[in-house]
Amino acid sequence: MLNMPGICKYFLLTIGFVVLFSPKSVIAQEGLLDGKVFLGQSGENHKSSVDEDELRFANGNFYSVTYGEKGFEKGVYLAKAVEKKIYFEAETLSPKHGKISWRGIIQGDSISVNYQWRKKGWLSDTVKDFTFDGTLKK
Repeated sequence: MLNMPGICKYFLLTIGFVVLFSPKSVIAQEGLLDGKVFLGQSGENHKSSVDEDELRFANGNFYSVTYGEKGFEKGVYLAKAVEKKIYFEAETLSPKHGKISWRGIIQGDSISVNYQWRKKGWLSDTVKDFTFDGTLKK
């Protein structure tokens, strides 16, 4: 994707998704990404450490291997092709660790994803923002 600060990239992705997935314009294409697997690196915004992850699309579901190991289940994804890009969003849930909202853009063999992990706490809620950048597994 474009070489810009994380907040700018997040803002542009959010605006794109509001337009593409607003109730009046949603015409998601079922199974559009089924069978695709992306390998890449994931990291929390404004932190230098990164982790390897594998994102999988199958049978209308989205799955992160790294977060699956932490108890997050598969989640249904919505996808829409616009020109030479595919926009998608998904939500994965864990009974113990909360919910992750995923939004990404695929162009060619590259994927760029912003995701937010929300966990309700006893005294306060935790919200963390992350990015994932990867390529199609051949």
